[in-house]
Amino acid sequence: MKIKNLLFILSAFVVFSCDSVSKTTDHTDSEECTKIQSAYVSEVTGEQQVEAGSTLDLTVSFPVMSGCGQFNEFKETATGKTITVEVEAIYKGCICTMDIPTRTATYTFNPSKRGSYTLKFKSSDTDYIEKTIRVN
Repeated sequence: MKIKNLLFILSAFVVFSCDSVSKTTDHTDSEECTKIQSAYVSEVTGEQQVEAGSTLDLTVSFPVMSGCGQFNEFKETATGKTITVEVEAIYKGCICTMDIPTRTATYTFNPSKRGSYTLKFKSSDTDYIEKTIRVN
């Protein structure tokens, strides 16, 4: 009788332990395989003149550190008519190619007032690619 009770308790422990471990592992893996990181801009192309109230699209190129890297969002900081733009990349996936591809994203500039604007795209820790945009 004691052996049957011991086997039953041991079996129940193994079954419930396996179930809780599998749930924990699935949750942890999905979080570990997604990372957000800044990416430095390598090139900015597009027109340098726009009408006030209109939009101007600029193509922004940036390298990512693996095949899993994609564009996530632009982070902007405005000081007067100078706008500093940083690219944020997102890396999704645990198994990625080990290349350094260049990705592109469209940055939309929508000025409401006339004048000359400076867009500074972060290209390293200390350097920027600057574009002067004339708004008529």
